[in-house]
Amino acid sequence: MTRRRALLSLFALPPLGACDELRRPNLPWPAPAGLLPTGVDPGRAAVAALAESLQGANTGISGHPARVARAAALLEWLAVELMSQPRWAPLPRGTREAIGLARDEMRGALGADPLAPSPRMAATLAEAYRALQAGNRTAAAAALPTALFPRGGEAALARLSDPGPLPQGEIAASALAGQVRSLDETNGWAQDFDTPVPADRGGRGPIPFSI
Repeated sequence: MTRRRALLSLFALPPLGACDELRRPNLPWPAPAGLLPTGVDPGRAAVAALAESLQGANTGISGHPARVARAAALLEWLAVELMSQPRWAPLPRGTREAIGLARDEMRGALGADPLAPSPRMAATLAEAYRALQAGNRTAAAAALPTALFPRGGEAALARLSDPGPLPQGEIAASALAGQVRSLDETNGWAQDFDTPVPADRGGRGPIPFSI
């Protein structure tokens, strides 16, 4: 076989990575350990925790690096979870896409690699969060590698302590929490969108016809 023919046959083969991606099932990606309470629906817990963590972020959250690290890790997870899992399809697409924009905003604020894979970024930020919760700043800095944070762990920690205004994050997280709450109250996750969720399940219960 000539060299030219050998090269042509090589280019004709599909990339191995692409084949692996096509074979990979659309399985749920579990939230990184330590971010959420155990024994609860991680999706709803993540939505609630994110909205709480980013409250007031429009004007900046300073002096709370653990809180910001947790919010950043949740953004990384939810940005993928909301767009890949069918359970979230009833949410408006714009609401789900806004979380991806909030993730990008957070990466810029922290000086993180904008093209890094979300699973690795989420795991790294979750590890830093756990270290900060334990009061171990050295371990938190070590958990933020230059491969993901080019300016280094200490610089990333400084950004976590004062990331500056995060308007997209606060708006997107609040809108997402509101949409989830609205769907819960109207049973919007099911086919019958007009059936209220019973009061014992956190809904408003039957609504009188006079209302």
